Amino acid sequence: MPDALQRIQFRTILKCARCGAEGHALWEENSSMTAAGPMGRLVSLSEGFFEKAGQVAADIPVIACTGCGALQPD
Repeated sequence: MPDALQRIQFRTILKCARCGAEGHALWEENSSMTAAGPMGRLVSLSEGFFEKAGQVAADIPVIACTGCGALQPD
């Protein structure tokens, strides 16, 4: 069982629908809760994807493909 101060990390797979680039996002649970479950904080993105600076949709970072610029779905 994780320590109360330890955050659980998890990965989500990213695949660009426009150009097919593949990668992942590393997330860390935070204390925020929604009807969909616990929210996460973006820790890092694999090569080929980036977080669009200054853009957040419903407290979720906006992730885009480095190769073609396509925004990635939630």
